[in-house]
Amino acid sequence: MKNELYTTRRTKIICTIGPASENEACVRDLIKEGMNVARINFSHCAYEEALHRVRILRSVREELGVPLAIMLDTKGPEVRMFGYSKPVILSKGDTLYVESTGKQPEEIQELPPEKRHFYTNLPRIDKLCSIGTRVLLQDGFIELEVSQLHNDWPGAVTLRVLNDGRLKDKAHLAIPGVQYPIPFLSDKDRKDIAFAVENDFEYIALSFVRTAKDIADVREIIKGVRADAPIKLIAKIEDKQALANLDDIIRDSDGIMVARGDLGIELPIEELPTLQKTIINRCYLAGKPVIVATQMLESMTEMTYPTRAEVTDIANAVLELTSSVMLSGETAKGAHPKRVVNMMGRIIDRTESSIDYHTLARITHDYVNRDEITNIMAYSVVNTAHDWNAKAVAVITDSGIGARALSKFRPGVPIYAFTHHPVLYHQMALNWGVVPFLIEDPEPLRFSEVAGKIIDLLLKKGAIENGEKLIFMASSPFGKRRPTNTIRCEVVGDTTFHEAT
Repeated sequence: MKNELYTTRRTKIICTIGPASENEACVRDLIKEGMNVARINFSHCAYEEALHRVRILRSVREELGVPLAIMLDTKGPEVRMFGYSKPVILSKGDTLYVESTGKQPEEIQELPPEKRHFYTNLPRIDKLCSIGTRVLLQDGFIELEVSQLHNDWPGAVTLRVLNDGRLKDKAHLAIPGVQYPIPFLSDKDRKDIAFAVENDFEYIALSFVRTAKDIADVREIIKGVRADAPIKLIAKIEDKQALANLDDIIRDSDGIMVARGDLGIELPIEELPTLQKTIINRCYLAGKPVIVATQMLESMTEMTYPTRAEVTDIANAVLELTSSVMLSGETAKGAHPKRVVNMMGRIIDRTESSIDYHTLARITHDYVNRDEITNIMAYSVVNTAHDWNAKAVAVITDSGIGARALSKFRPGVPIYAFTHHPVLYHQMALNWGVVPFLIEDPEPLRFSEVAGKIIDLLLKKGAIENGEKLIFMASSPFGKRRPTNTIRCEVVGDTTFHEAT
């Protein structure tokens, strides 16, 4: 009987763990419904809370015997409004006085709401604006414009409210198109990155990456904590500067997140669909995982059914070949996390069934890197799998490079990836089409012996049956860190095979 936890779903699901889902029963439900990566948002999480969630996640993934990556998402250089602790009702035509300050929110003495005097951590806000400059609060739901500049130190502006709204505590403040004079990493971010390394997270998602140097700086921090830490870095694309440096950021990161919340504020929102498609395309052709995030099933935070627009949004991301789609508040604080993941999985499955993977693989021929033998062989394996009508591809990998190379070409068959490294086993849960398996170190064995053990394991898991065709890809001999050099085609249960090296 087929093990349902080893699904052949290609597009992966990331769930944010929060108050609504930080218990074993809910985590177990989320995994069974299709969660591949668990995200912990450090904008809203203390270390003890995080450790509690990590312990639960590791306990349940071990209990169920499945790969599950755990991702820490940094707070990043957020620009906020503060000086008030209760929501403030704003009406069109109201004016707000917003003053820059280097103090923390808890250091500011609150003023009565009727004073309309607020503070921001954005230095010299008056120097970043001119009369008429557009300012957005609370993820863009409240729009204002600058009506007056106050150039006395430390700088302030008067803003005119353009639409009614309810201003929540510590609301985001954004000036579209402006590069904020705020360091990429705060002291909190540095501590959080060290915490992720010390506690063996599989991934760190870095908020507001602007250049490839930002990624290099984080790698230096990681090296200072543990030189051999295998943790991988996901760069969140959230503003115009990141887009200008996109190719360099893709090259130097281990993956990309299309963070549509801030991206849709920092740039004209009508540009977002095209930008999403472009970023996804560049990522998968570079062999890097890409995540689409923000408001994918937002209505299901409270409701039991999604909007038609949300269903179409997820389907379009799948059709654009994103590696993963992400849930935020829907699973962190929503009323029914399990139902949300089930719905997302259903949409993914139905959409993937409509994709012509055979044609897609041939289109990617022009993107084969002729200087990398693993890339060339991965492309050959994918085409052989389609032409030979194989059931699946099995890759034996010590680094994940082979599995990611196969994923790049988006094959129509599952990529069963076998490794003896537990961290890599969980990390590959993020890669499109890859189903990771943990095996013993294959180094002492011959290729034929390892292939036989893998077939036995797949038969036991119900992932393949006798008479079905399986294609192996590996570097042989094992443990020598050589480039991929072996393709083996085998009919399960048959003693004959064809091998190319």
